Amino acid sequence: MFDKKKGRCFRYSAGFCLTLCLTAGLAGCAGAPEASNTQESMKAELMAETKTPVIGLILTSRDSGENESAAAGFEEMAQKEGVELLIYTPDVSAEDAEQAGDLETGTFASCDVDPIEYQMLAVNEFVAEGTDVIAVHANHPEALEGVLAAARGVGVQICAWGCQLTEESCDVYAETAEEASAAALELLKAGGSEP
Repeated sequence: MFDKKKGRCFRYSAGFCLTLCLTAGLAGCAGAPEASNTQESMKAELMAETKTPVIGLILTSRDSGENESAAAGFEEMAQKEGVELLIYTPDVSAEDAEQAGDLETGTFASCDVDPIEYQMLAVNEFVAEGTDVIAVHANHPEALEGVLAAARGVGVQICAWGCQLTEESCDVYAETAEEASAAALELLKAGGSEP
């Protein structure tokens, strides 16, 4: 009878030791992801420091005569300065874009006019992609104020040309696309996103 008790004690002791070892092992494993998370956060910080600056260019329409020269000027600047350039061209005609620009203030509902809606969507896409500067030739100054002001609120700088915007929705205004590419580059440099 004594031997049976001794066997039970041994089993309980062995079970306790096994449980203790498993608990210690699991606690040690739980610390491994923390080290991995630290390494990943350091890697993310390093990538953020070496991230290529991004400019998003929003044009007026698919067939505007000005678009080709504007895009070429921005592409030349981006290549020369080592900047990534994203170009968004709304799928509307130049005539539709011009008509949208002629709408009187307050006569349209948000997102009911394609030339305006496409530009709003482009701003949101560029913000989501982490664009540093958005250069835009707005189809309607009032219609884009809210979305551009929101983009500025999350740290995106706005450069406009061809259509004057308010101070709340724009960091810098240029008269021409050529001036706008230089102004967008200056915003990058001033904002700490040096190419």
